[in-house]
Amino acid sequence: MSKFEFEALTIERMIAHTIFPRTKDGLLVKPQLSNDLIPLDVDSRDLVQIRVTDALGSTSHGIEINVEKSGDGSFMQKAAAIIRMNDVDFVAKSKIVANDLADAQTNPKWPGGILIVLTGKVGKNQSPYAAVIKAETDKGFNIEEVNGSVSLTLIKKMLLSQTQRLYKIGIVVEISYQAPVKDLYSPENYRYFLFDHLLTSTETKSAAAYFYNAFLGMNIVGSSKYQTRKFYETTKTFINALPINATERGALLEALRSDLRSNKGTMSIATFADEHLPKEQRDEYKKTMSATGLPDTAMIKDLAYIKAKLRRPRRIDFNTGIKIQVPADVDFSEHVQVESQVAGYTQVRIKGVVEGQE
Repeated sequence: MSKFEFEALTIERMIAHTIFPRTKDGLLVKPQLSNDLIPLDVDSRDLVQIRVTDALGSTSHGIEINVEKSGDGSFMQKAAAIIRMNDVDFVAKSKIVANDLADAQTNPKWPGGILIVLTGKVGKNQSPYAAVIKAETDKGFNIEEVNGSVSLTLIKKMLLSQTQRLYKIGIVVEISYQAPVKDLYSPENYRYFLFDHLLTSTETKSAAAYFYNAFLGMNIVGSSKYQTRKFYETTKTFINALPINATERGALLEALRSDLRSNKGTMSIATFADEHLPKEQRDEYKKTMSATGLPDTAMIKDLAYIKAKLRRPRRIDFNTGIKIQVPADVDFSEHVQVESQVAGYTQVRIKGVVEGQE
């Protein structure tokens, strides 16, 4: 599947509804539903467009996901219909979507917030899309300067500020249009993306399942095992082909294994390039990785296929301070044989020839 660039995103219409948390007893509190589209001035529209683009773009933790529920009544079907609805029907359908989110939030601990439903176009082909943003409100200050004096005005409810990450986005992009058959759209004609601020934490499983699964009907781990293996193998091949010495190559390979072994829930082509590769190699690496079909956005890590290759390097320490280290992805016993000790010397046989020295 070709990569999808979140560029030139525009918003054509938008509406917002208020979602409340459940009571302590788990009782549903009905959403406060709006009847009107939100009129946006140019600056406000640009700000929302920037927030969505930043959340789902190539340097973010937005991920492409797989649709799991695409039958009648699913979010996928509602989103596909919303894309081409007139304004009156759009408002009515957005209310149904807001009620769906309230129903999906079954735990009183899950916060309420504002559900924004919007449509527009995105990408180099200006594909139409429908998106939902669940944003939690926060407090902040508005700064006013009068005659050189600065005053602060408390803003009790603030959304989508640059530093605020308390929001989730689900977006359905129409890649090709096909009229519904028996009132059902084909899920193959759409691509699906998710941003959840919890995806930036160390535990991907923390991402709110009520939002992406119960509400959106999506699955975030459908192809993660395959993507993780391809990320590892393609990056390793790229590193092994670099015109660098053995020490530098070993350090890069260990950085790759360490990144995948880490507690971060996601991996990213751009992040690995910027954090580890020489500047002159980064663009070529990104181009090489994209050519394999891996997305430019963040990917969920699943190490099931490569666990054995990510073991920490085996190391032998001698009391004289000398160390021998063996890469984790080679058979230790096949490459290193520790033999007898004679007169304070340990005989070690190592498979291979000396490639370099420092």
